[in-house]
Amino acid sequence: MNDRIYYSHEAEMRANRDRAMAVLIFMALGLGIGAVLALMFAPKSGEKTRSELASTLGEGIETGREATTKTIGRLEKDFADLRKKVEERLER
Repeated sequence: MNDRIYYSHEAEMRANRDRAMAVLIFMALGLGIGAVLALMFAPKSGEKTRSELASTLGEGIETGREATTKTIGRLEKDFADLRKKVEERLER
């Protein structure tokens, strides 16, 4: 499937993880758009539909915040590890 040549197993694993994350993000985005369109065209009153849409959107924003917080935490840890490795190599 992938003919790329990676210089390390870690680089290959990171690329695979990034690719999987992108697929999940686009899938979630597609599901969200589909849900919004389904609510907009549902045979309910406008006020009820808007209320449900606002509630769903609020939940989506909260989920996005949680995911962003986790990602930032992971990036901070990865950066700290990278900094430590660079400092170790500079000492040698």
